[in-house]
Amino acid sequence: MKHSAFDRRCFLTLAAAGLAVPAIARASANWPRTVPHALSATTIDAPPKRVVSVGLHEQDFLYALGIAPVGVHEWFGNYPHATWIWAEEARKTLSAAPAVQNGFEVDIEWVYAQEPDLIVASFFNLSQSDYRLLSGIAPVIASPEGYPVWSAPWEAELRLIAQATGTEARAETVIAGIDERIGKLTAANPKFSDKTATIGFFAENHFVGYRTDAGGNLLLRELGLRTPPEFDDLVQPNGQFSVSPERIDLFELDAVLWLVDPGTAQRIRDMPVYRETRLAREGRSIWADPELTGALSFMSPLSIPYALDRIAPLLHMALDGDPAAG
Repeated sequence: MKHSAFDRRCFLTLAAAGLAVPAIARASANWPRTVPHALSATTIDAPPKRVVSVGLHEQDFLYALGIAPVGVHEWFGNYPHATWIWAEEARKTLSAAPAVQNGFEVDIEWVYAQEPDLIVASFFNLSQSDYRLLSGIAPVIASPEGYPVWSAPWEAELRLIAQATGTEARAETVIAGIDERIGKLTAANPKFSDKTATIGFFAENHFVGYRTDAGGNLLLRELGLRTPPEFDDLVQPNGQFSVSPERIDLFELDAVLWLVDPGTAQRIRDMPVYRETRLAREGRSIWADPELTGALSFMSPLSIPYALDRIAPLLHMALDGDPAAG
């Protein structure tokens, strides 16, 4: 059944007044269940059949759990169905063809039109007002509790979504598989141990650094590489810090993986302050292409294996200290 524009306006009026749209409760084994998250604890009556993701990368998590979302939120990349190359096979296997919402903010009317029975916002800074509006449409799962916004480990996020969808066993299998791959890669590359490395970005004439437990930095740590602990003293509440080019010395590490587009990479290489660094002299910068940048930004159960396959040889080249590499 499709909703008219009049229906949607009526819904928004009711939800804004704090009146929930009626739902038919369904009972089955282990359901209903209550799932705690950062904004509340949500009760879900039955295994969801129409899941909408309003966060920025949750489609990957849903695909990994064998769930075909009916709606997803475009972050960046502009791929069909907002699905990057590392998740495309999983999407096709599930015959998923989700509608896509563009724009950074959540479009409440768009979500309502998808007729969801579960709304996932595990990787989004969801406001209390939007949470209340969305909860009038369907049960809502916000980010994992106990972590700053944008900072929950991917495992915690996967387990949260699995709890909301009844796919806990599959989540543990996925986590174990990735842990095994990381373990094998680390054992095969003892050269990584105790070297310093970080992910970096550049925007608006400033270098940007991240917490030591930010997604990409956390993956580097699992491979044996260390981001300086001083980074945690510099970050703002959003988990980032910005410094002028004159403070590029903060990034004078054994390797820096720059998540920038080719034009920005060239701009950095052309900076006199950069050319004077050990990064430039010894080729210790890794210039990620758009796909690797996307994978390390998504940090999902599907993008991490893709990143692992590509990152080891790049790290080897950077750690060699060969100026031809960077």
